[in-house]
Parts: sequence; C-alpha cells; structure tokens
Amino acid sequence: MDINRLSSVEMLSDYRAHNERLVQSMDRLSSGKKAADARDDPTLWSEVEELKQFATLLTGFSGNLNRAAATVRVAIDSMDVAKDHLAQAEDALSRAYAEPAGSEARRLMVESYNEFLDFIDDAAEAPDAGARRLLDSPDNFPDAGDIKISAGENNYFVTLRAREIHTGADGLDLPRAGGAIPSDVSGTPLINDINDATNDELKAMLDRVEIAQNTLSGRVKALTVDASSIEDSEVFNSVFITRNKNLSEKINMPNLEAEAIIAQSIQMKSALSLSGLGSSDAIGKLAIQLLK
Repeated sequence: MDINRLSSVEMLSDYRAHNERLVQSMDRLSSGKKAADARDDPTLWSEVEELKQFATLLTGFSGNLNRAAATVRVAIDSMDVAKDHLAQAEDALSRAYAEPAGSEARRLMVESYNEFLDFIDDAAEAPDAGARRLLDSPDNFPDAGDIKISAGENNYFVTLRAREIHTGADGLDLPRAGGAIPSDVSGTPLINDINDATNDELKAMLDRVEIAQNTLSGRVKALTVDASSIEDSEVFNSVFITRNKNLSEKINMPNLEAEAIIAQSIQMKSALSLSGLGSSDAIGKLAIQLLK
C-alpha cells in the first residue's frame, strides 16, 4: 500500500475517534450527565438506574408509612375525644352522688352518664377507616383489628395493634346504669335502678370509670409507641432516598469545565487530522468514507 495512502487511513481513523469523543463531550456538556443513556457508559448507566430504582422503591414504602401516620393521628385524636367524654361521664356520676338519693336531679345525672357512654362509642367509630379498624369492635366493624404496613424491603412490616376504646368488653368495659359490666354479662348491674341509684352503686360505678380511664391512657400510650415506630421507619427511608438520589446524581455528574477543555482540544485535533489528509481530492474521497 502507498505510504501516503496508509498515512491518510491512519489520520482518518484518528479523525473518527476524535469525532466520537467530541460527540460524547458535547452530549455531556448539553445534558450535564456522564451517561445520558445506556449507550454512553453501560456500567455507569446500570449503577445509576439501580440507585434510582431503589429510591423509587423506598418512596413507595414511605407513602405507606405516611398514610399510616395519618391514620394514627386520627386515632389518637379520637382517643382524646373519648377521654373527654369519659371525664364528663365521671363528672355526671360525681354530681349525681352529690344529689339526694331518689331525687330527680340524681336521676337526670345518671341518665347523662349513659349518654356520655354513647359519645364514647361514637368516638370509636372514627371518620378514618384505618383509625376505626384500630379503635372499634369487630362486632360493630368487621374490618376492625391490627394493621400491617409494608415499610421496607425484605418483607419489613410495621404493625399497628388494635386499641379498642368502645365501651364493650374488649374496649373500656364500661357498664351502663341499669346494666351489668360488659365482660360479665351474667353479673348484676352496678346501678340496678336508674331512677333510684344508691350511694354505694354510684361509688362502684365511679370505680369502674377510673379503671376505664387507666385502660384508655394505657392504650393511648401504646398507640403513641406504634406512631414512633412509623416515624422512625419514615426517617430511615427518607435518609436513604435522599442518599440514593444524591449519589446517583453525583456519580453521573461530569466535570463540565474539564469536558469543555477536552471538547476544545478534540476540535483542534480533529481539524489537524482533517487538514493532514492532503489534497481536496483525497479529502473528498475520505469524507465519503466517513458517511458509510
């Protein structure tokens, strides 16, 4: 082969290589990424995509946790309402005790006590379906029970335990005036006759209210602990979501200043390669080869 011809082929090969690298630099400068797609750098692209996919997966788990946190907030608010009504029920019994036995005023206060128990049951029927699952009775709401939240990879779950606050046996176990304790259906009523409650009966009922208040306080604290587990899991996920997003961006971020210098250098090398190809006739023939 002619030496000049051989030299021209080598310069053509150099020109092609310079041109390919120039295209890569220009892509990096325009996109701000080392690998805008898989063709640029398959290994880097795969690593970036894996980080992004993991961040997306964690974002889904965080969505579950956020919805669970909203459910817990509604449940705790409903518990606070029940707590207020329980205090009102206690106050009604205390006021009844202060009234003379057999009086109309005492009867009205005992009736008020029963009405406040209805309000407690209403609080258990929380407006959020998830909160109601935690607070209401399965007898009244078939979906009531524990809630499992998919909170992380490898089948990691956070469980919200049911904390029933209704007046029934599995809830606050509060008897109504004229009725027995719910957990002891065969027992005798604590207040036998709503129209003629005795002092001893009122004292016994006040004792049951105090037990119910302690039960409710304990269940509020227990649900608060569950809320803390949700919050901890959400913080953990958020940290890793941010880490993965930042890392995927960092490893795919070129040094734009360096790339600009490289692009300028390559342009000069391409020009030198092209100018060295010789006569316009040779340039024309080689240019045709570039297009093949």
